[in-house]
Amino acid sequence: MNIFSMVIRAVPDHMEDVKAAVLAVPGVELHLEHEGRLIITIEDVPGVRSSDLLKQIQDIPHIASATLAYEYCDEEMPPPPSVKSKKSEERLS
Repeated sequence: MNIFSMVIRAVPDHMEDVKAAVLAVPGVELHLEHEGRLIITIEDVPGVRSSDLLKQIQDIPHIASATLAYEYCDEEMPPPPSVKSKKSEERLS
């Protein structure tokens, strides 16, 4: 599961249109609307990549900026590969 939060700044005269378009994106929940800004979270939708949802929001007309504020991923990631230098191996022997 991936969860993102974004701060969106909209052109003030088009705030209602922007809000409606943002809320039409699957997985979006609106948390705050204040003075031309929206704070939203986006949760993964089955069969849709998170990056596609972010891009869909960024492409909405009359959005001045859409900034990713937070990302959470609970999928287990593989550990990074072990990198040993010659000096570290010399110290171990």
